[in-house]
Amino acid sequence: MQNFTHKVTLLLGMLLTGTLGMAQTTYPTVGIIGSATASGWDASTPMSLVSATDPHNWTITLQLTQNEVKFRANNDWAVNWGAATFPSGTGVANGPNIPIQAAGRYMVRFNDVTGAYQFTVATAAKTASNVLRPALLPNPANGAVRVAYDLPTAGAVTVSVQNMLGQVVRQEAAVRQGAGQQEQVLALAGLAPGLYLVQVQSGSRVETTRLQVN
Repeated sequence: MQNFTHKVTLLLGMLLTGTLGMAQTTYPTVGIIGSATASGWDASTPMSLVSATDPHNWTITLQLTQNEVKFRANNDWAVNWGAATFPSGTGVANGPNIPIQAAGRYMVRFNDVTGAYQFTVATAAKTASNVLRPALLPNPANGAVRVAYDLPTAGAVTVSVQNMLGQVVRQEAAVRQGAGQQEQVLALAGLAPGLYLVQVQSGSRVETTRLQVN
């Protein structure tokens, strides 16, 4: 009996180790899509990584109407998440549309591993915070990519590209721009296909988002 119990314990340990050791899928991009967004169901609005060291937590602040949304990876329906609860819940693969119960400007957080999401009304203080919200269009890209962002205050902006080791492989000269929505076109010639991190910096504000180069 003792030998049997030991074998069962070993088997459970192997199963747990195998489960915990499974690689988690990393997506080049994750976005929000739906009739509640400005782009409707035609295209995803890209989200940004909360941290360059965590490839699974995404965020965006945007205006939504009283309608529906979902999350999806790589601007494609092959991988998408949805649920029937608002303002928070756990999205499941190919789940139902998320009902936005009131129009407004929301800060959205989403985890592509657990499916957990949260919609928080963005107050005036939050919308005026040190948030750049960089977005890349198109993504994946080839040849060039448009880097769009919000500047809370006027200042010099530097856009750079890093490989997944954090090494800078491309950096544009700093450009001084006014407050509001701004953008720069980033040339990708010479970059090998693969995943990169695009970093936007203005003063002490630094934000990074993921780019797939084809």
